[in-house]
Amino acid sequence: MPGISDDDVRWLLELLERENLAEIEIREAGSEVLISAGGHSSRSGLPAPSSPHYLPPAAATEAPLPDNHLPVLSPMAGVFYRKPSPDAPPFVEVGDHVEHGDTVGMVEAMKLFNEIPAPASGVIARFLVENEERVDADQPVMIIELPAPHRGAGE
Repeated sequence: MPGISDDDVRWLLELLERENLAEIEIREAGSEVLISAGGHSSRSGLPAPSSPHYLPPAAATEAPLPDNHLPVLSPMAGVFYRKPSPDAPPFVEVGDHVEHGDTVGMVEAMKLFNEIPAPASGVIARFLVENEERVDADQPVMIIELPAPHRGAGE
């Protein structure tokens, strides 16, 4: 049974570069290959998208979020999708109201699609990543603005 060929390694190198991955590890038929970008940052050198509701990753961590803003985190590393299929409308748009548990996006990892549920009820305030962008586990992908606490009369 053949192991990992030179063509396989070349393909993995192209994949590493094309997908801006930090590393790839493959084990097959007794062969093992670890390919690392060696300090390459998946976000370095990428121009910020032109979407008005997009916040570049560096800006997302510079200032703390207001108390009524909650980040929605990616459940795993993979590719973030705003739509269930290429020709379908997005799960949510900026300004949409969501309920706790509503699907607000998906992450694909190894051909498996994992829904991202809203962690709370509120309004989508902004996206932190673009559709089809690579994300890390626990990386914020969007922000939900929580409703203001209800205050009784006389407060």
